[in-house]
Amino acid sequence: MNHTFEAEKNLRLIEAAKKFPLIILWSIAAGSAGLLFGYDTVVNGASISMPAFELYFGAVTSTGKLYLPSNWTALWTSMSALLQCIGSFGAGPISDRIGRRYSVIGASFISASGIALQYAADSRGMLLAGKMVNGLAIGIVLATATAWASEISPIRLRGPVQSGIVLLTVLMQAFSLLAIRQNVTNIEPHAFRLVFAIQWAFCSLTGLLFFFVPESPVWLVLSGREDQAKISMRRLYGRGEVHEERLVYLQRQIHEEAAAEHANGIGGFLELYKGSVLKRTLTVHLLFFGIGLAGSSFLAQSIYFLILAGLPAVHTFDVSIGGFILALFTIVASWIYLERVGRRSLWLIGVTVNMVVMVIIGALYYAKGKGPLWAVAILMNVLIPWEQTTLTSVAFVIAAEIAPYRLRAKNQSLAVLSNAFTTWLFNFTVPYMYNVDSGDLGARTGFVFAAGSLLLLIASYPLVPDLRGFSTIEIDWLYEQKLPVRKFQEYMDGRAARGAIEAGLEPGKEQAI
Repeated sequence: MNHTFEAEKNLRLIEAAKKFPLIILWSIAAGSAGLLFGYDTVVNGASISMPAFELYFGAVTSTGKLYLPSNWTALWTSMSALLQCIGSFGAGPISDRIGRRYSVIGASFISASGIALQYAADSRGMLLAGKMVNGLAIGIVLATATAWASEISPIRLRGPVQSGIVLLTVLMQAFSLLAIRQNVTNIEPHAFRLVFAIQWAFCSLTGLLFFFVPESPVWLVLSGREDQAKISMRRLYGRGEVHEERLVYLQRQIHEEAAAEHANGIGGFLELYKGSVLKRTLTVHLLFFGIGLAGSSFLAQSIYFLILAGLPAVHTFDVSIGGFILALFTIVASWIYLERVGRRSLWLIGVTVNMVVMVIIGALYYAKGKGPLWAVAILMNVLIPWEQTTLTSVAFVIAAEIAPYRLRAKNQSLAVLSNAFTTWLFNFTVPYMYNVDSGDLGARTGFVFAAGSLLLLIASYPLVPDLRGFSTIEIDWLYEQKLPVRKFQEYMDGRAARGAIEAGLEPGKEQAI
């Protein structure tokens, strides 16, 4: 085990940032994928709350009340996520074939065409088609960009870089709400078309940044382009002997993984469901499906829900913007307590508190008057930053560090696919829970997600790990030993490093998992 890389584990966050300033700079490109994803996420749900949108695409009840049919509400808010599933599933094989950079650049062009369809839409079906095309592209962009960020990051910056992508996602969600808020009183069609058009800026930015970033050294080594990998490593880390050692370390590990994979005749997505990798894959599925079980889609549709409940549209947007701004501060703070508290503890605390608050939201249904409605609005918008910080950030961090190098792109595809499938499933079903022409649960919908949080808490205990500070080969060893995940951090005393060496997982000796 190279002692230089062992020493990096003990760096404080500020020390790691000073040591690897170029990595932080290059990671902004991956963050731009978060901007694109974040804007689309909110616009999909919040734009349907705009009076101009309801007038153009809505219907009228027999009593003259304007509303959006539940079937179209469900399709508009969910089908983008379903196509994200398909895009993210294809992102792994595509980026393994043509590289991370070109995958993102190509998908950015597809995104632009999807936005054009939404902008020009003059029917419900055309609008849905635009959302689906854009969703397909975003699935590819997000899966590939997060995989690229994971592959270029040193151990100490893995968590903050992935959390930074979530931070920029939330920043753009707040911005998109502001854009909608500025146009909410305008009843002309150009009000919602302008909201769609703004997204062109972010798909263009993502494509442009990935045109200039270095290609992933992991992909270059896997592709047999080791001379180009050296150039990429210098651009990422700067010149210096330690960075040459880092490349040699990476080359040996990947070559041994590839040789063992070839000898065993296994590979692709199926390998994610074999051997000790299976438990890791199930963990990734749980993390992202769990975000849905905790009620993220219910919170994402809080604006439309609160307007239906009787809160004025302007006040609803103001409260929601405040929730997303609060999330910016909590996510930045998470860069510190993700390392101090740990991924596992933060996740379990997050799910527990979420469950309690969802019970309170459900109970407030039975209280009458404007006061309880305002309480529901505030609680929902406090839960948004809470979930973003304790659940979403943790899920992306763990997903980025849990897989072997050779499976990392496919694992990230699976992570985004799981996230997108969950978003689609719950975005499609949640409107039927609270809408007046369906389940009409109102705030009682909170009880549904309190129960979901309880199930998540039970499932998380044996699966969700704390991998902070471990290298990839140490994580391999921990899972091969079938140790309880709750005890992983006990092996940060050097036993994981020694065990990996003794088991032959040291680069130059590594075997298939």
